[in-house]
Amino acid sequence: MSYSHRIFIYGPVGLLLLVVILYSVFWRVEADMLAAKLDSANGGEIIPGVVFAFAEKSIGGYPFRLDVVLSGVTFSNRGAAGETAWRTEKLAMHAMTYQSNLYVFESAGLQSIALPAPQGQPPRVTYITPGIARASALLRDGQLQRIDVDVWQAEGRDASPTADPKRTFSAARAQLHLLNRMDDSIDVAMRVEGANLGEAYRPKLGGALPLFDLRGKLSQSRELTDIQRGQKSPFDTVEQWRQKGGLLAVEKLSLDWAGIKGDLSGTLGFDAAHRLDGVLLGTFDAASLVGALTGGRFSLQAGGGSKTATLALRFKDGDVQLGTN
Repeated sequence: MSYSHRIFIYGPVGLLLLVVILYSVFWRVEADMLAAKLDSANGGEIIPGVVFAFAEKSIGGYPFRLDVVLSGVTFSNRGAAGETAWRTEKLAMHAMTYQSNLYVFESAGLQSIALPAPQGQPPRVTYITPGIARASALLRDGQLQRIDVDVWQAEGRDASPTADPKRTFSAARAQLHLLNRMDDSIDVAMRVEGANLGEAYRPKLGGALPLFDLRGKLSQSRELTDIQRGQKSPFDTVEQWRQKGGLLAVEKLSLDWAGIKGDLSGTLGFDAAHRLDGVLLGTFDAASLVGALTGGRFSLQAGGGSKTATLALRFKDGDVQLGTN
C-alpha cells in the first residue's frame, strides 16, 4: 500500500480523534470553570441582598451537557424584619455546553420557605414536597427573557412551631410562566389544577379548587431590569417598581370553585408591606354562588330568568376576602 493511500485511510480517523480530544479538553475546561464559579459563590451574595449556599456539588453531563447537582441548597435574604429563605435538599442545573443562554433546573426532596414573623416570634416556615419540580430560564444579552416553572403533585403544610396542623395544601399541578416583552410589559400566565386547602386555610367556598388559571401583564417592566440583570436586590427592585406605579393587569382569571365557574378581571398591586392589594370582579350564577356561600342552607329561584351575581375577590392587608358586590 502506498504512502498516499495510508493518508486517505488514517487521516480522517486521526482528524476525528483530534476533534474528540480537543472537545474533551473544552468540556473539562468549561466544567472546571463552572465548579470554580460555584465554589466562589458559595456562602456569598449572588445578587445584592441574596445569599446562596450549598453543602455539596457534583458536575457531569459529558459530552454535550453540563449537569450540576447541588445538595443542601439555600437562597436567603436578611432584611430589617428578619430572614426570608428558600431551602431544598437537592437542586440540579442543566445547560448545553454549546448554548449558554438556556438553563433548566430541577429540585427534589423536602423544600422549605421561611418568612419573617413579628418581633419575638419564630419565623413562619412552610414545608413543601413536590413530586416533580422543574424550571427553565432563558437569557438574552445577560438579562432574563423568559422563566417557566412547572410543579407536579405538591403537598405543603405550615411547619411553624405554633401552627395549626390543619394548615395544609396540595395541588396536582402548578405552573408559572413569565415572558419579557419589548413594550415595557411582562406576560404572566399562572395555572393551578386540582388544588385542595386544609381546614385551617379553607374559605367560605370550601377547600377544593379544581382550576385556577390567570393570564395578565405586569406593567412598568423596565423598573425590574436591575433584578433581571442581577444588579439589585429583589426587595429593592420590587419597591422601586411599586413606587413607579407597577401593577398586574389581570386580563382573565378563570376559576372553578365549589361548582361555581366564572372569569374575573381587575388590577392588583403591592401595598407598602409588599402584600397583594386590589380587587378582582366577575359574574357568576347567583343560585350556585349563594348555595356555596351558605353551605346549601339557602337557594334562589330563577323566577323566569337566569340571575347572576358579581363576585369580588379582595386582597387587603395580607388577607384574601371573598364576597359579592
